[in-house]
Amino acid sequence: MKRFIVGLILVFSLAVTTYYYPIFQHAHEPSLKLHRLPPTLALRIFSMGNKELMSALIFYNSEFYFGEKVGFRKETPELKLIYDALNKATDLDPYNMDCYYFAQGILSWIKPAIPVLNRLLEKGMKHRTWDWYLPFFIAANYYFRLNDPGRAAQYMKEAARLKPNNTLLATLTARMFYQANKTEAGIIYLRSLIKETRNPLFRKRFLKRLKALEAIHYLEQAVKHYERVFGHKPEGIEDLVKKGIIHRIPGDPYGGTFFIGDDGRIHTTSKMAEGWRKHGTHKGSRVKEGVPKRGSQEEG
Repeated sequence: MKRFIVGLILVFSLAVTTYYYPIFQHAHEPSLKLHRLPPTLALRIFSMGNKELMSALIFYNSEFYFGEKVGFRKETPELKLIYDALNKATDLDPYNMDCYYFAQGILSWIKPAIPVLNRLLEKGMKHRTWDWYLPFFIAANYYFRLNDPGRAAQYMKEAARLKPNNTLLATLTARMFYQANKTEAGIIYLRSLIKETRNPLFRKRFLKRLKALEAIHYLEQAVKHYERVFGHKPEGIEDLVKKGIIHRIPGDPYGGTFFIGDDGRIHTTSKMAEGWRKHGTHKGSRVKEGVPKRGSQEEG
């Protein structure tokens, strides 16, 4: 009986402690503080040769501070302090991948912060020369946040080089070249990949994207020729055939239909995506001659 009573008291004490201790801890434990760090040279001296350790401590302090604040909904002075801390942490240890990934996670959604974030990631690229995530992050920042598919294509190309077994990165690169109005650059890029690859599946995917871009480039040149001859843009892609500029409209290897968008460029209802009929415009339906939106159901 005594053992039962003692056990009951212990269970009750444990339950009370478990419930009240977090409340007591939250009320009396001092919150984390984030101070502006001294210059990198001073940090190197203070580290006494343990630069990697100092870098890790700065990173964890920044991460815990961000977590305690439950993130930030907008650009704040605290975020600038965190960036400064991560920048100095990577000065101490430029191979510290956690700093780059954390910076991308918290700053990529703040458009004014993208230029400095990209500079931090470029620093990482110079040292972590094998890490395909870093150029991929920069490409995403340029594409989605800065609306610069041309710059995005250059970094995505590097990510594809570092991750050659991921064909999506390569096809994304070709798409970005096209969206930057550099279709010919995308064609040259794909031809080089086809020449180098030994994988038949990769070759098939690259060839399909290449045929689509070659058809688009052919039609782009036809539109330019039409303008030179008639002094205005064609009202629809069919005018290229009606006016004798081309004999026929080439087919889209993805099964879509080419059209001239409101921006005057060549687009396709397939958006160069596999299985697009399941999610996008079906063949035979009315085609809106607009610019396909980013974030729609698309392949690379």
